[in-house]
Amino acid sequence: MGKVTKIFVFILLMPVAMGFSQTRPGIKMGLNRSKISKTELDSKSGIYVGGFVHIPITDYYVLQPEVLYSRQGGNSNSNEYSDVNIDYISIGIPNKFYVRPNKGFHFIIGMGLDINIENNFVNLTNFNIDEEISPVDISILGGVGYEFGFGLILEARYKQGTISIDFLGEDNLYEEEGSNLNGVFQIGAAYKFKL
Repeated sequence: MGKVTKIFVFILLMPVAMGFSQTRPGIKMGLNRSKISKTELDSKSGIYVGGFVHIPITDYYVLQPEVLYSRQGGNSNSNEYSDVNIDYISIGIPNKFYVRPNKGFHFIIGMGLDINIENNFVNLTNFNIDEEISPVDISILGGVGYEFGFGLILEARYKQGTISIDFLGEDNLYEEEGSNLNGVFQIGAAYKFKL
């Protein structure tokens, strides 16, 4: 490799290496307001909690991988059937874009993989049909936040699922025709630690 190529690679990778040297872990928690589209279920309140890693790439852009537990589902509006609870482990890759360098107001855009770790659908129907609930969901998310200089972060975001939950097909009492997609409004707080 020639000297010019080495210098070019060094200049290209230096901001990434500096970003990793300023990496900070953190925790986050908040409230969900989830809804499953095209069902006869009302929205449901739940929680999310987990951790993240704050990786600054530039003064205006941060990559923030996270792993969260998220309680979602829907509330029944009928005496014939009960609420639906679906617990997910969410592995997300939010991208944060700051208006000012490294703090203050920011926009959040990203995607994630939600893994269905538990649901109560078997108990509701009295059949062994757990495999009929989609085991994963791929979500896209967007939102806004504000970060204080001492590490506290306040965020509001919306997460939209892209894979149908699939409650057994159209004959099921929960389901209307079409895809049953997760939609979750999240509001909460996070704190990033200084190392």
